[in-house]
Amino acid sequence: MTQRIHFNARIEGVEYDVLDELVGYAVRRAQLSIYEDFAATMDGEEITPQRFSSLVIVENNPGISQTRLAEVMGIARSGVVAIIDGFEEKGLIERQASGDRRSYSLLLTKAGARQLKRYKQAVKEHDERISAALNQAEKKQLCALLRKLCPP
Repeated sequence: MTQRIHFNARIEGVEYDVLDELVGYAVRRAQLSIYEDFAATMDGEEITPQRFSSLVIVENNPGISQTRLAEVMGIARSGVVAIIDGFEEKGLIERQASGDRRSYSLLLTKAGARQLKRYKQAVKEHDERISAALNQAEKKQLCALLRKLCPP
């Protein structure tokens, strides 16, 4: 197991100057802290936020193509192929031929659905932990504000 170095988003005695005013900097610092907790939560599971998101998208969009999944995830198609290869080896996702010989439809297997159920519970607990300082209205507002930073 790799020893993790704890990420401290704010170090006392360090002057941050303009960084304290930058939205992108604040979002990135929060993301690093959140990712650290996610990694600790899912330790030993070989699952990352990207892989977790991929499973959720496939579960909720049965038959989605690898190309469409790559578009949804905002990653290269080759990256999705690598993710799906790993899931297929573990028996979590299966590829099915579609009408286009160059494309596959993706489906979660029964084992994949069981595993994803476990992952979802752990990720929900992680999300509650990392957002514990916010009330429900603030959580909803934060998500809405972050969505505004990602134009369609």
